[in-house]
Amino acid sequence: MKPRKSTAILGAAWVATFVLYLFVKPDQPAATGVTQVVNTVPALVNAEQFGP
Repeated sequence: MKPRKSTAILGAAWVATFVLYLFVKPDQPAATGVTQVVNTVPALVNAEQFGP
């Protein structure tokens, strides 16, 4: 069974986009243990500063 021309073009465009993505995607940094969320304050510090 032969695919229609438009289906073949769309499939080729999808594959080309995926291959391009594999070449330009940023590297994933290695996980280095526990990371803290930016701009967070522990509950104990909050309680001391603002009261219970």
